[in-house]
Amino acid sequence: MAKKVHNRILTAALSLFSIFFLFFALKSVGFDKIADAFKRVGWLGAAVLVTFGILENGSDALALCFAMPKKIKLIRVFPSNCIGALVNYIIPWEAGELAKIALLKGPYGAENSIKGIILWNYVFKLSKACALLSMLLISLLLGADFEAEHFFIVLAASGLAFLPYFGVMILLKFNVSTRAVRLIQFVTKKDAAELRAKAEKMDYDLNCFKKERPRDFYLTIIIQFIARYFSLMTFVLCTRFAGFDSMTLSTVVFAYCAVTLSNYFAAVIPMKLGVDEGVGYAIFAFLGLDGSVGLLIKFIIRIKSIIAMSLASLLIVFNKEH
Repeated sequence: MAKKVHNRILTAALSLFSIFFLFFALKSVGFDKIADAFKRVGWLGAAVLVTFGILENGSDALALCFAMPKKIKLIRVFPSNCIGALVNYIIPWEAGELAKIALLKGPYGAENSIKGIILWNYVFKLSKACALLSMLLISLLLGADFEAEHFFIVLAASGLAFLPYFGVMILLKFNVSTRAVRLIQFVTKKDAAELRAKAEKMDYDLNCFKKERPRDFYLTIIIQFIARYFSLMTFVLCTRFAGFDSMTLSTVVFAYCAVTLSNYFAAVIPMKLGVDEGVGYAIFAFLGLDGSVGLLIKFIIRIKSIIAMSLASLLIVFNKEH
């Protein structure tokens, strides 16, 4: 009980700290500058950005439909996925993944929900890395309006972006779920035959996803890949709508890759709110661009994401399954 209270206090403290961090980061940029950027975006620009946000979120939800071991309706996955993402914005430690499982386990079972979400995240690590590498090459073909040393640093980071995928693949090959249950059984000295059987089934299904369901595997990759390009388009359009059009398209695409790759390293920080904005500032400054522009773009995109995911979350009321 004391541990739960301690965890809740820590979570609340981290959440409050991230809010204060974001506030002071925005204050350093200047609220007048922020207001001007939002005015330039306008209602039409906001509608376009939100539309692309819905397309991105919808694509990710569709990919999850194919990752699930049991047939599932998109109208069920879409709001659940967005609600989980919104939870991740507010609460650290990736609590949103647990929220997704809780929302999907009713009609589809906890085991199927856990498998589907693990598979989605597993494939996502590959599709995201591939998408970023392709975008980096596109930025080069568009004119390479950036320093060569910056390009090679970001290129090296794009190579490192494949490591999480291989890391998870190795864990799956070692049947990590089964080994974890065996360790629990060894420590507690209790019989866990039923739990071990479920873990073995989980490991088998995760390892055989590509072999036994190749169509679902490749569709999950392709749809996630497309979703990352919706994200890129949102970033590009945001720079144009907000009046930061002095940057060339090559620079904007390159900056997007650099900022997104930096989030791999920022992932060790449990907070989400304020971290993305700080990364945007740091990376733009590193590339010789105006750091406040990077922060503003990420802040506008965060607002877009909250609106888009909130609208999609309303679809939960149309779900009749319990």
